[in-house]
Parts: sequence; structure tokens; C-alpha cells
Amino acid sequence: MTTLIDNAEFTADEVYEIQATDTVEGAATGASFGGIGISNQPHQQLANRTALLKQRQDTNLANISALQTFTAQFRGSLQGNGYLEIPIIDVARGAVVAIIQWGYYSLPATKISGDTQYSVVWPIPFPNAILLPPLATNVYAATGGENTVASVISYGTASAVFVLDVPNGMVTAGGQTVIGGNGPEKSNGFSWLAIGF
Repeated sequence: MTTLIDNAEFTADEVYEIQATDTVEGAATGASFGGIGISNQPHQQLANRTALLKQRQDTNLANISALQTFTAQFRGSLQGNGYLEIPIIDVARGAVVAIIQWGYYSLPATKISGDTQYSVVWPIPFPNAILLPPLATNVYAATGGENTVASVISYGTASAVFVLDVPNGMVTAGGQTVIGGNGPEKSNGFSWLAIGF
């Protein structure tokens, strides 16, 4: 059985309308419409349009699948200790997922004895690296006239060690040990931020 070969194309207002005066003409050497014959012409034009629509539909489905894969990479947890994953095309690394993580280490009105260290485990490990040292800030409770500073001592892809730094350390005044010379130094904890991929 011979079939029409469709070509993916669309031409507006070009599906041939068979006229009452047209004679039946099938495909043959020398037949009209490039050899397919007048009776096959509308079928050919409709088949071409159908092929074009199928081609575009296949492209759309592939694009939708790629978009769904891309959007599935946006993940996160909007909690007190949380994270956000953002897929990007890095100019040097290619396709990567940037990760922003944050958290809060709670120490409700805790007296800080000198420089005290605290370990923090990231909500999720960074698969590759941290881009810059994590940031930290003390949450005010009482300073006795001096500011307690939160800063990072060491960090890696899974965790970090932070310190609450008491100005002037521990001193003795009038036989009593106080903090920072003016004590007592207290902290409600510290918040932190880390960025990597």
C-alpha cells in the first residue's frame, strides 16, 4: 500500500478545496500537485500540518520535562535552622546548586565565661565547599558595658565552631571574678549564615 509522506510544515489558507468540476485524479507520473494528484492534495496538506503539530508537541513535552527537572532542584526548609537550594549555571563550574543555610544557637540569658566555643552542624552538608567564612552575630542579653562578639573559629562542609568573644576576657576586680571588666556578660545566643554549593 502506498502512503502519503508528510512533511512538517504549515501554510495558511492552503488546504485545497476540491471543486465540483474536478475529476478524480490519484498519484501518478505527471499528475497535478507534484504527482500526487488533485484528489490527494488536501490530504497531503492536512498530513503536513498534523506532522508539524506533532513535532511541536514533542518539543513542548521535552521542554516541560526539562523545566520540571530544573524546578525540582529548588528545595529548602524555612525553619529557624534552615536552608535554600538554588540551581544555577556558574560561569566557571557549570551547573551547580547554590546553598544558603542559616540558623540560631539559643542561649537564653546565659552568662558567658570568657571566650566560649559552640559547635554547629549545618541543616544539610554542603556537597562541595563553603564559599566564604560563615557569618555570626551575638544576640543581645546583657553586656555590662561591653559587647560580646560572635565569630567563626573553624568551618567545613558539615559543621562549624563559633566563639562568643567576651571583650578583655575574665578579670578579677575586688576579689570577685567578672567578665570583660564590667560584667556580667550575658548572651541570648547567636545567629549564623553560611553560603556554599
